[in-house]
Amino acid sequence: MKRGYVPLRTCRGCGCKRPQKELQRLVYRQGNLVESEKGIGRAVYCCRSMMCWNRLQKNKKILKRAFRLQG
Repeated sequence: MKRGYVPLRTCRGCGCKRPQKELQRLVYRQGNLVESEKGIGRAVYCCRSMMCWNRLQKNKKILKRAFRLQG
């Protein structure tokens, strides 16, 4: 049995905490959310359910705060 640290991330759509591998990583590119496995820069994590994805896209306040956008 392998022991080790499992990084937890919070879904920005529903707020639940899960292991990083269970969530998808999203980055903000040219005004759109894009799925990205690895990369440099700020990202948010979201569940793979459509409900969380839709909630995240509709709520601009969450995106502005997470990506430190102006306005």
